[in-house]
Formats: sequence, C-alpha cells, structure tokens
Amino acid sequence: MLNMKTPGAVLLLLWSGLVVVAAESGDLQDEATGADPAYPQQNSLSEVHAGLREMAALMEEQREEFRLAKAQIEKLKKANAACPPRVVFSTSFAVVDDKHIGPFDTDTPLVFDFIFINIGNAYNSKTGVFTAPVKGVYQFSYHIFAGGDNGAGAKLHKNGQHVVSAYHHKAPHDINTSQGVSLLLKVGDKVALILEKGWWVAAYTAHPTTFSGNLLFPK
Repeated sequence: MLNMKTPGAVLLLLWSGLVVVAAESGDLQDEATGADPAYPQQNSLSEVHAGLREMAALMEEQREEFRLAKAQIEKLKKANAACPPRVVFSTSFAVVDDKHIGPFDTDTPLVFDFIFINIGNAYNSKTGVFTAPVKGVYQFSYHIFAGGDNGAGAKLHKNGQHVVSAYHHKAPHDINTSQGVSLLLKVGDKVALILEKGWWVAAYTAHPTTFSGNLLFPK
C-alpha cells in the first residue's frame, strides 16, 4: 500500500486524477467532434504535464522551507545547551514577630525559610542546605544582625566542614557581621550556615539576617 504522506504518493495521486480528468475531457470532446477516442487530445496531456511540473516545483519549495526550519531549530537547541545554567538564591527568616534564634548548647544549622529568589531550586528552604546542581565556581555571602546582649555570628560549612566564619562579640548596642567566599563545588556538594553554640542571630520581620549564593560560572 502507498504511504499517503510521501511526496511521491501525492504526485502519483495527482497524476492519476489529472489523467482521468484529461481522459474524460478528451472523451467528451471526441463525442462532440467525432474524433477517434484512441488518440487523446495533445493539448490535454500538455496541461497535465504543466500542472504536475508546477506542483512538483511547489513541493520542492516546501521541502526546502522545512529543511531550513529544521536546521534553525537544531541551531537553537545547540545554543540553548551551550548556555550555562542559572543558579541563584537569596533567603532570610520567615517570622511574624521579631525574635532571636539561639543561643543553643550545640552547633545548630540555620534554616532560612523566607525566599527572595531561588532560581534553579538548588537551595532547600526546609533544611537550609544548598546543593550544587553543576560543577562550577559559586559565590556565597551572609549577613548577621543581632541584639548586643549576646555574641552573634555563623559559620559556613561545605559538606559538613568549616570554611569561613563571621561573628561579633556582645556589645551595648545592636551588632552586625558579614562574610563572603567563592568556592569550587562539584555536583552534589552541600553548603549551609551553622549557628555555633552560645551564639544567636536576629530573625526580624525586616529581614536583616540573610544568606545568598549564586553560580559564577560552570567548570
């Protein structure tokens, strides 16, 4: 059975239809003029051939347009695959009333559950852990605010190991401290902030305590 979707099948059907029409037209003309039906009219066959040539040219144009469109789609796919992934997050604490977190008797992970932005969904707001989705160089920063009645600060850990710290001793006024670092991470490496025992941080509705990070470039 012919595949009706192929250009050849379409042309064959068109040819058959035109031949039938031409033959019927020739028969009618033969009956009217008394011409011998064994000799089809030359002009009818010429019209059939001309029509087929026009249709073949049109189908060739459509095939070329399809080829160009397909090539453009493939080009866009390759360009999209070459673009580096977008990974960025910025967080704080989701609270209704101003309060402090800590101090505790043991080191405690800080879970920032207020999301300003989390493109790539690499930061988990339930655990406070950022997991690298691709190998690359990442930038992390955090800012700590707290009342001065107690020391304040936090440590940044990579895969459970200490990397950098930011802290401020207690003071007769509110205190601030911040830190930033760039790290080369592999896929699956984890980064989190840890509240060291004896320290505290402010969790205020104004969001003065934040934790952010982003992919600088893949590697």
